[in-house]
Amino acid sequence: MKIHAGFWVGCALLSIVLSGCNRYQVIPDHLVKQVNDKLSYEQVKRSPETYRGQTVVWGGEVLSAIRDADRTTVEVLEIPLTKDHFPLNSPASSRGRFLAIDSRGEIIDPAIFKEGSRITVIGEILDSRTETRAKAAYDFPVLAIRDMTMWEERTRGNYPFAGYNHYYGYGFYGYRTPFIRGTHVAESES
Repeated sequence: MKIHAGFWVGCALLSIVLSGCNRYQVIPDHLVKQVNDKLSYEQVKRSPETYRGQTVVWGGEVLSAIRDADRTTVEVLEIPLTKDHFPLNSPASSRGRFLAIDSRGEIIDPAIFKEGSRITVIGEILDSRTETRAKAAYDFPVLAIRDMTMWEERTRGNYPFAGYNHYYGYGFYGYRTPFIRGTHVAESES
């Protein structure tokens, strides 16, 4: 009987340990080596032409999303990211705005971006653009979207174990919508 009870205790402990390993990976494997994580928003904003072609991970709150004939442009209030690439809960720590552009037609409807929703963008630096918003001029670093995570707030689930495609806990969790997967948005798998 002791072996039987020990077996079930071991299974329970193994389930708990393995469920903790089911963590959302913001940067897909095929983009990990391309990301320059030492490059800051401020550096790019000061000199975007110097860093053209490099890949960065930035995030923040969506201010607007507009679909033109050939692309979707998402205006984002940049907010520093946590070590897990989630935008901090402090818009006051923003260092400016950036534009994330999908010119491949992966974002079919910009209505998926609610104003104030949080996103993390993995993008290639294209250039800088100056535009006017509410009679003020803004310099926007411009990124070509290579991958994107939309963060959604969920309440605690009633699941016996975390993982297995169920979120367990409070706060935000990330997901890629079917048309914003890294394999669809990425230029190549290498």
